[in-house]
Amino acid sequence: MRVRIYTVLLPCLAVAAFAQDTPPAKPSQGTAAQAPAKGSEKASDRPQEMKTQKYSGTLMDAACAGGGASQSCSVSANTTQFAMKMKDGSTVRFDDVGNVRVQEVMKTRKKWSESAAGNKVIQVKASGVLSGDKLTVLSID
Repeated sequence: MRVRIYTVLLPCLAVAAFAQDTPPAKPSQGTAAQAPAKGSEKASDRPQEMKTQKYSGTLMDAACAGGGASQSCSVSANTTQFAMKMKDGSTVRFDDVGNVRVQEVMKTRKKWSESAAGNKVIQVKASGVLSGDKLTVLSID
């Protein structure tokens, strides 16, 4: 009886032991492994690290924000595309989410809506990620 159990049990255990996956090899932490990674193709596949920063400037209508005159680009109640002229003189456009957030703030903040109605300058502070000339807005004050 024991011989039958061993003849059935032993091959089952052997199959179970050989069926286990080996864990993946961990890369070494040495400098030799780090040096090729800089020029390797895998390093370029990785997306760039995006950092959230705070920006401040004047809120503008993006339709004419590329021009030099900021007074003619002041926002109105009908503005749907926004940009911000920063203190260094450069202009960044807001992403679609940022445009919606500005529209919501225009509705809730009386000072902003009054300034827009009077073609006055609106100073803003935005947090987001700048990519080229487009600002991905996370929050706006």
